[in-house]
Amino acid sequence: MNKHRLFLCSITLAIFLLSNCTQQKAVKHQMDAKHTICYTATDQRDTAWLKIDTANQHILGELTFTYQNGNHYEGLVKAVMKGDTLKGYYSFRLNKVDKWYKNPIALLKKENTLTMGIGEMMTLWGSGFFDKSVPIDYEKARFVFEQTGCAIN
Repeated sequence: MNKHRLFLCSITLAIFLLSNCTQQKAVKHQMDAKHTICYTATDQRDTAWLKIDTANQHILGELTFTYQNGNHYEGLVKAVMKGDTLKGYYSFRLNKVDKWYKNPIALLKKENTLTMGIGEMMTLWGSGFFDKSVPIDYEKARFVFEQTGCAIN
């Protein structure tokens, strides 16, 4: 009886873990090429690429950072557009290691640019979020994304 229970728990856990892994990869296939906009940003020798689907208020996208020190961050953006501000989360991995991290993200839209804001982060139960009592600063931004042409790969 205990072996049967252990087997069922193991199978359930395996299915849960596999479904979470595929959710990270599915965003690329959910993006609509007709509504996809690409952006690039540079800060000295660091570069960032952003590709977002703007078909509706709930934004899906991909974001990659390549830093001079060799670190390479790549991941997915899930956010909501409210007025001129895009707020949500960036789920990413570092240097292609299969360990995922999640940070809040805020981008301010002005014409054909998106400015990545800097906010005071807090952590609760392992999840990061912006402290609502401290305004997000878009003036000190390292990355100002400019719209470029793109194609869905």
